[in-house]
Amino acid sequence: MIIRYDGRQYNVYLEDDGTMDTVISIDGKTHRFDCEYASSFRKRNGEMTKKGLRELAIEAIDSDY
Repeated sequence: MIIRYDGRQYNVYLEDDGTMDTVISIDGKTHRFDCEYASSFRKRNGEMTKKGLRELAIEAIDSDY
């Protein structure tokens, strides 16, 4: 997914590393979120929502860039 935030464009992907954590890649850099924390960004069945992925990406961007 491509998101635009704070005047920039980012390539954001959900990754699977075999753990229960939620792992996303932003422009090739990996960001990890605890499964309990990230559960609030998912549907009840565990599926990540587009809105949830975007919100996690923005949180990672704000803390990292």
